[in-house]
Amino acid sequence: MDREKYFAELSRILANEGIETAAPQNGRLPVLLNGQPAFRVEAPGFLCKAPGDLKTREADELYDRTAPIAEMVKEYMTAMEQAPILRAKSLDEDYRLLSDFNGYVLAGFEMEKNYGYKFVTWQRDYDRTGVGLGHYFIDKYTAAKEDFAVRSGLIPEKKLFTPEQFTEMYKCIKGMLEGGYELTYDSEKKLGEIREQIERVVPDVEERIAQAQSQAPEMNI
Repeated sequence: MDREKYFAELSRILANEGIETAAPQNGRLPVLLNGQPAFRVEAPGFLCKAPGDLKTREADELYDRTAPIAEMVKEYMTAMEQAPILRAKSLDEDYRLLSDFNGYVLAGFEMEKNYGYKFVTWQRDYDRTGVGLGHYFIDKYTAAKEDFAVRSGLIPEKKLFTPEQFTEMYKCIKGMLEGGYELTYDSEKKLGEIREQIERVVPDVEERIAQAQSQAPEMNI
């Protein structure tokens, strides 16, 4: 994989997440916190610390946020480089075939330079010569994969929780952990692990709760 191209794409995706980067230096992409280097991306999907990088809790948290994003960008860029062209009579763009199962396909398209990638799930037609009923995702590779898994039947939809459902579970777990309930050590540990897992799946869960509370009608007593 072209490292410069990877750094450019990763910088673009990180910017969308509010994470600042600097221009690559010595083959590494600096990731910044308040304008100061917190760590570096040394190669596709690989993060490292350099002498002089910030050593704070906030820098560690930023590292943890960035690591899965760096791995995700590496995954879809590698997949796009290796995937064949999707052959379908209804297409006028060169989509790459990323996955094909049970009459559904996951495909990707590299847009113009610095405009990122578009992903789509399609249903094949009866003779497998065309595709239709597309669900489109721009800069949402993980969502496209999940959509493909559900549409193709790889994962039953009933086994998946929505962000709204995760948010409600998070509220309940947070209430139990912080509300003075008597919990065994094992129960408290498990609930803490679930809370952390939800925070990774729904990074803006606290913002979702705050927004729901601000929009809730006031009770007149």
